Formats: sequence, C-alpha cells, structure tokens
Amino acid sequence: MPPAIEGKRATQERSRSSKRRILDAAVTVLAEEGYAKATTVRIQRQANASRGGLLHHFPSRDALLVAAVHHLAVERFRDLGARTDWPADPRERIAAAIDTLWATYAQPYFWASIELWIAGRAHEELRTALVPQEHAMGALVRSCTDGFFGPQLCANSSYPMVREILNTSMRGVALTYALEPRDPRTDPHIADWQTLACRLLLDNRV
Repeated sequence: MPPAIEGKRATQERSRSSKRRILDAAVTVLAEEGYAKATTVRIQRQANASRGGLLHHFPSRDALLVAAVHHLAVERFRDLGARTDWPADPRERIAAAIDTLWATYAQPYFWASIELWIAGRAHEELRTALVPQEHAMGALVRSCTDGFFGPQLCANSSYPMVREILNTSMRGVALTYALEPRDPRTDPHIADWQTLACRLLLDNRV
C-alpha cells in the first residue's frame, strides 16, 4: 500500500476513534449528570478530547447530544437484531423477547434520551432536532421488536397492539427507577407482560 494511502487511512481511523469516544462520553455525562451539566467542556474532559476535535465533529452541544444518544441506541438495537438463537417454543420465545426488550430500558441511552425529551419541552431548537431522530428510532425499535418475537408471532392480528403496549408500558415502568433504583431483572411487571403477550398471541390465535 502506498504510504500516502496508508497515512490517510490511519488519519481516518483516528478521527473515527475520536468521534466514538466523544459520543460515548456524551451519553455517559448526559445519563449520569443530566442535560444541564452535559456541557461541551464536561464532555470534552470525559472523552479526553481536544476542544478543536470536539467542535470538528459536532458544531453545537445539542447536535452532539442528539447524535450521541441515537448513535448508541441504534448500535445496541442492531446488535440485538442480529441474534439468531431464539427458542423454538412460542411461550419461551415470548419470554425471551420480553426479557430482551425490557433490558433495553435499563441502558444508559434510555436515560440519556429521557433527559433530552424533558429538556426539549422548553427548548424548541432541541425539540426540532429530536423529532426526526425519534421517529427513525421508533421505526428501528418496532422493527427489532418484530425480530425478537419472530414471524410466527408477528403474524397474529393482535401483535401490533401487543408490541405497542409492551413498549409504552416498559417505558413508563422504567421511569419509576429514577426514584426507586432496583434490579430490573426481578421486576414483577415482567410476569405480567409475559402473561398478557401469551394470552393475546397464543390463546387467541388467528
């Protein structure tokens, strides 16, 4: 490989690595310290990045925060969507799908996104930036949820309703953890979600 091309590739890799560190740092600061404290200076320190490097990738704080949350969420959901070892038994598949979906609501990007949602209520520019990203994220979540449940269960006419109920309910339950932190793996709602899904998708088959 010619030295010039090799040098260009090395520079591009350093740039990608720097951008990834900044995105990860932004989510960490936003989730742990909140929107008000997620300043570019604080994120810069967390990422161990230069001021120039941060501004090179992201011209504004809100652009960085929106990009960071959605980058991490998309990456995570795509990883989950690549899973292939789902149980063959329908009830076990439902249980596994619900466990997998519920686990996404305990991730840092969920809390980071909530910080942005709340801030966006009184911040028109942030809200404008968030809306198209959230629409795209919603489509990805629905698509991945379909993958969790599989084509056989998705074919049930009640499935779209089940998917919507699960995601909205999980989001609401997850918010209670802001005031009462606990182990999400033992949440009593898990059994309720499984019962509901089994009744609608298996007991009322179409």
